[in-house]
Amino acid sequence: MESRLILIFAILLWIIMYCIREKINLKVYGGVFGILRTKIGMKVIEKFGKYKFWKKIGVYFIPICAFLGLYMMINIILFAINLLFGNIPKSAGKPIIFLFGNVIPWIPGLIALTIAITVHELAHGILARAYNINIKSTGLIFLLGIPLGAFVELDDKFKETNKKIRGIVASAGPMANLFIFVISILLLNISYNIPTEIKILNVYSPAKEYLKPGDIIYEINGIKINSFEDFKEVANKIEPNKIYNVKVIRDGKILSFNIKSSPEGKIGILVSPSGYLSYLLSTLYWTYYFNFLLALFNLLPAVPLDGFHVWNSLPELFRESKNKFIKRFGDILGWIINERTLNSFSMLIWWIIIGSIIYSMF
Repeated sequence: MESRLILIFAILLWIIMYCIREKINLKVYGGVFGILRTKIGMKVIEKFGKYKFWKKIGVYFIPICAFLGLYMMINIILFAINLLFGNIPKSAGKPIIFLFGNVIPWIPGLIALTIAITVHELAHGILARAYNINIKSTGLIFLLGIPLGAFVELDDKFKETNKKIRGIVASAGPMANLFIFVISILLLNISYNIPTEIKILNVYSPAKEYLKPGDIIYEINGIKINSFEDFKEVANKIEPNKIYNVKVIRDGKILSFNIKSSPEGKIGILVSPSGYLSYLLSTLYWTYYFNFLLALFNLLPAVPLDGFHVWNSLPELFRESKNKFIKRFGDILGWIINERTLNSFSMLIWWIIIGSIIYSMF
C-alpha cells in the first residue's frame, strides 16, 4: 500500500513538473529522468572549497581510490562468473531500483540514496573550487518525480586541467561516501543501544505455533530485552535444536513459551524496534549501504565513472616524484594505464554489468 501511494504521488508530481518544465528549468530525458538546475548548495561549495588543506589531503585520495577500484573490478568479475554458474541467485543481479518497496523500504531508502548522491556531488564541487574550477550549476535529479539526489555541473575548465587534478576532484566523491559510510556505521551501533520495545513483525517455524505478529519480546532465557542490541546479542548465541524460554507481552499480559530452535539455530521470528527508532535504524542502515556501494561502484575504471579519471591520473602521480626510480615507474605505468587502455576496460566492465543485469531478469 505504501509503495503504491508513493508511486502515485511521485507520478502526479512528475506530471505537474513536466507541464511547467520550461518555467522551472527542468531538462527531461526519455520522459522519465529529469535534471532540475538550481543554485542549491553553491554557498556550501564556495565556503568549504576555499580551505587549502583540501589540496594537501586530496593527493592521497588517488592511490586509495585506485586500490578500491581494482578491488571492485575484481569483485564485479567474480560476481558475474558466480552468477553465470549458478553459485548465487539470479535475483542478486537485479538493479537496486527494482528492490524498492520490497527489500528496500521506500522512505528510509530514498532518504539514504539522496544523502549518498548529494554528499558525493558536493564533494566533487568542493574539491573543484579548491582548484579554482568554476561550478556551472547545481540541481536535483528526478526519476518520475522521485528525487534521487543532487548534482554538481563543473565548468569546461575541468576537462582542460592536468590529469592529477582531475583524479583528485573525481576521487573526492567516493571518499566522501566512504566517510559517511563510517559515520553511519558508528551511529547505527549507538542507535542499537537506545531503549525500545522489540516487536515481532512476522513468525516462522518453529516459533509459528507459539508467537504472533505484534507480540513484544520481553525476555529470552532469563535475559530481558530492552534494546535492539540486547536482542542481537541473544539471537547470535542461539544454538541448533535447543529449548529456549521466550516471554512476550500480548494484550498487556506476559506469556511464556518454551521453543525448540531449528537445526539452523533459529527461533523463527522477524523483529523490529517500535516507533521512530525503526525508521532511524533503517535509514542509517541503508545510508551506510548506499554510500559504500556508490563509492566502490564509481571507482570502477570505466567511462563516465570517477574511477576513469582516478586511474588515468595514477601514472602522473608517480611521475611527479623526485625519486628517479618512482618517476621511472610512473613512466612505465603510463604505458599500461592510459586513456586507450581505460576505454577498452570501460567496454569490458559495462558489458559485464549489463550482461549480468539482463541475465538476472530472465
